[in-house]
Amino acid sequence: MPFTMKNFVFWSGVYNAGLALTLTFPPVYRLLGLNVPAPLWGWLVAGFLAYTSVVLILSSRDLRHLAAFVYWESILRYIAALLLIPAGLFGDLGLIAVPLGLGDLAIGLVYMFGLPKELGLSHTALLCDRIG
Repeated sequence: MPFTMKNFVFWSGVYNAGLALTLTFPPVYRLLGLNVPAPLWGWLVAGFLAYTSVVLILSSRDLRHLAAFVYWESILRYIAALLLIPAGLFGDLGLIAVPLGLGDLAIGLVYMFGLPKELGLSHTALLCDRIG
């Protein structure tokens, strides 16, 4: 199967759904080495991830018209990386947060630079939703 942004966006949405499911069960994420201070915070992040999962999966169905949502998701991925990597290295979140943050950074870069290339749109058009 050739690499397409449509497939990448879909599978990254599935990945978000898996993360959301994992964060709903404290024994599971603790077993993986993630130390969320209270279950409430894990559930809050899980809700956010579930929402972004739905947005990504639905956007992948009509990427040409919904690419702005995915482009903005790249910015959320960068923020996640900025929070997760230092918290994993210097905080008490657990070292597993570092590869998760690096993964978010990589996904964000693919979104931000892959979408304009595949769709033939500028960064400004995607950022401002001037796609049509």
